[in-house]
Amino acid sequence: MRKSAPIWHQWNLISNFGRRDLKAKFKGTWLGWAWSLVVPLASLGIYTLVFSIVFRMAPPEMGNGRSGIFAVWLFAGLTLWTFFSSSINAGIAGLGSSGGMLQKVWFPPYAPVLGAGLAVGIQSLIEIGIFLSILLILGNVGWSWLLTPVLLVIFVVFCWSVSTGIGILNVYYRDLAHLVNVALQLLFYVTPILYTTDFVPETWKGLPLREIVTFSPLADFITLFRNLTYDLVPGDPRSWLSITIWTAAALGWASWIYRRRGADLGEQL
Repeated sequence: MRKSAPIWHQWNLISNFGRRDLKAKFKGTWLGWAWSLVVPLASLGIYTLVFSIVFRMAPPEMGNGRSGIFAVWLFAGLTLWTFFSSSINAGIAGLGSSGGMLQKVWFPPYAPVLGAGLAVGIQSLIEIGIFLSILLILGNVGWSWLLTPVLLVIFVVFCWSVSTGIGILNVYYRDLAHLVNVALQLLFYVTPILYTTDFVPETWKGLPLREIVTFSPLADFITLFRNLTYDLVPGDPRSWLSITIWTAAALGWASWIYRRRGADLGEQL
């Protein structure tokens, strides 16, 4: 069992892994960094077309009293979801591609996972910047924006904890990566990203369907992000308590996985 330095002492290593992933992702492409926006904007356009025009989903009214704009409301949910799903997939791939280095020199296995998450986070910050700029142009700004950094920090800790735990477990159980992809596809539609919670029936064939949908931690994160930026309200205190508990549980779980299975992954990789 190797005892590593605290995570805050590993920042240079984590940032190097992040720069490596960014360079590799856009190396040799014509558009370069623009690809980080093309895919989410294309998804935004498709979902907006289907749900606002075909299904006629009505977005909530903005916090400044202006009529809701579905594309803007949807952009808020897609931004957080993209960071969550990309962090997990990138973390799995980042740790898997570091096997050769781990066999030669030891370093904490969470470093490439968090480095991959850092690369994803930089792209997500660009998306959030665009989203907030749109709201600023629309005049939808309020004091609740001041709470947004707090929410995002908690969300980053939650996502990186989940990706670290899954990344380490995937080294031992290689089917996990495929199961995660299936689970993410199901979770996307179960989470209120494309629709409001009021759109979900309270019960369906005896099941408390709305409670199941809102039980997800991602539902609380996305709802609070929309509350702070789109609705201009601080959000339900119970939702803040919920994301804090979920994040503490995810961090504790990831730490336990790291201590039990992540001490030395060189031979496993």
